[in-house]
Amino acid sequence: MTVKLTILGLGQIGSSIGLALAAQKEKIARVGHDTDSDATRAAKKKDVVDNVQVNLHSAVEGADLVILSVPLHEVRDTLNMISTDLKEGAVVLDTSPARRQGETLARELLPAGRYYIGLVPAIQSGHLLETGGGLEGARADLFQGANCLVCSMPGLPENAVRLATDLVKLLGANPILCDSAEADGLLAGMITLPKILAVSLVDVTMDKPGWADAKELAGPPYAMPVAAVFDREIGETLGEAALANRDNLVRLLDGYLESLRALRDHIQNEEREKLDQKIHNAQDSAFQWLAERHLEKYSPPGGSGSSKDPNNPTFGDRLKQSFLGGLANPKN
Repeated sequence: MTVKLTILGLGQIGSSIGLALAAQKEKIARVGHDTDSDATRAAKKKDVVDNVQVNLHSAVEGADLVILSVPLHEVRDTLNMISTDLKEGAVVLDTSPARRQGETLARELLPAGRYYIGLVPAIQSGHLLETGGGLEGARADLFQGANCLVCSMPGLPENAVRLATDLVKLLGANPILCDSAEADGLLAGMITLPKILAVSLVDVTMDKPGWADAKELAGPPYAMPVAAVFDREIGETLGEAALANRDNLVRLLDGYLESLRALRDHIQNEEREKLDQKIHNAQDSAFQWLAERHLEKYSPPGGSGSSKDPNNPTFGDRLKQSFLGGLANPKN
């Protein structure tokens, strides 16, 4: 029997899911919908989906799986609009960066017998340093070999969770079960905090005295974080994500400010040894992580960077260990 899968939101994540499932056409009928009609037509032309639906209600009607890949500030309205169209047993997989908020909305808006699960897909190392999003940034192998957190609400039927983990495997990713609080803690540090820091970087440099000359001198250390963060939707989505994950983000910002204060004091007091030590420690940690993500240019001399030291577990290992009891790999 063919499974109907509807993708709501044909940006980078939604379109990459569609592309990754292109080889499953005999088993999965991909339907796409986006509020941008040009994006919808382009997605159909690039084989992201098999069919497109301009009408939101028609798009989700009869769907077994609904991928909710819309900007965070549109999640409430979208769930509200589709709630009466979802068939009994339908599973909604939400990729927005606020797991607890999403679960709260699902409890409020979805009827009984319709199931909500959060997905937090990581991007595979080969695309990690690419900038740009949208359909242009979509890749069939965007999630290949990477981890994907699957955040199920308490009491969900096992078959609904299994449907989610099976889909993640079809994307080429590794499903890891996780609860929403744990996922939000990770999202705050890995997704939202770097974007907030880029906002601060722009705030203290652009349109300030000397900017007219400085902007022509800015190199990769400046351009890369700015280009990676500032897409067309950031103005509407970042504030929403920050407030939805406020406690975690404030805690991280407090730590960041403390670190900046220490760096400032080392510089102000000309404490060269302490400053160098802090920089070298950060460099070692950064190179270790980059090598773990198989970015070969950052691998230590004489090694590939992918070997596993039992005393220095990888991200995936630490993730499983950190949340023992709340996080586990699903059985094959």
